[in-house]
Amino acid sequence: MKKPLLFTAALVSFASAFSQFPYDATVLNEYYLPLDDPTSLGIEVGWDDPEVQIPLDFSIDLDGNNSGGILMIGGTGEMLINTTENSLLNILWPISLDVMDIGAVEAEEFSSIQYQVTGDSPNRILKIEWDNCGSYDEISGLGTTTLRINFQTWIYESGGIIEYRFGPNTINSDSLELDFLTSGIILGFDYDYYDGTFYTASGEAEDPDWTLTDDFYQWYYSGANLSGVPVEGTVYRFGPAVNVIEPKGESHNFFTYPNPTAGSAWLQNGPEAAEFQVFDATGRTVHAFFLGGGRQAQLPAETWATGTYTIRSMTPSGRTSTVRLLVD
Repeated sequence: MKKPLLFTAALVSFASAFSQFPYDATVLNEYYLPLDDPTSLGIEVGWDDPEVQIPLDFSIDLDGNNSGGILMIGGTGEMLINTTENSLLNILWPISLDVMDIGAVEAEEFSSIQYQVTGDSPNRILKIEWDNCGSYDEISGLGTTTLRINFQTWIYESGGIIEYRFGPNTINSDSLELDFLTSGIILGFDYDYYDGTFYTASGEAEDPDWTLTDDFYQWYYSGANLSGVPVEGTVYRFGPAVNVIEPKGESHNFFTYPNPTAGSAWLQNGPEAAEFQVFDATGRTVHAFFLGGGRQAQLPAETWATGTYTIRSMTPSGRTSTVRLLVD
């Protein structure tokens, strides 16, 4: 990478304030679909480290402080930077690769960063896509473009969900000197003092460990990196943390049985489809799935250690509910 640290001096400070980190990460596997009707961001051919804004007509909220409706592509070309009200940075960082347009050296091919908004208010999804991107290290060092990567970031208008979706890539652990490879979310970053909260991945890309810290230097120089770029179909989903206070309002209904259980258990969903996450006593996600309205699902509780588990649901309309399951 040509940047010694994460951010270029061109970045300005934005702000956020929060009392606790609002996300938990879950790894899923879903079929990768390129955007079918994207809007181009109009970045000139041959781009490297573009800084361009994505205008939205709805507000996004990354840190619980109504951050606003505009994201900026910045950093090394693969970061999304959210403007907030206290002069700090909220950063979505799908993968820490310095991406570049292959059009800088290719005669008939190029890379795109584009976006699409799907759904209807209040359940829209902003989808940003990095399509057929190359590596700055390869392009600048060798003048070739054999390394390619495709990925998307989805930001849900309701429900507090963010997803990094990885498509096909030709990058393996031997392709580059990947001395700093990670994925995650950074909140409240102060560019002047390098303060902030860092929630990042390390270890196996398809089953990473997630670390939360406020020590920039320990995190950056720890050497705790991903083993490689996630394979096609991998999804890193960030949902509301299990210890976040539930919002007031109508909840989503479901129940489990038998409860307590000494073996497997069943979950009976209410009338509305929902995403479900199961957390152990430490807050670690042990199971995640989607279930249609009125449907049942068997929980693999016989494989879980004895203890109390929290099952959290979230519907597309933003209704949530929490049920405790005792495994003995």
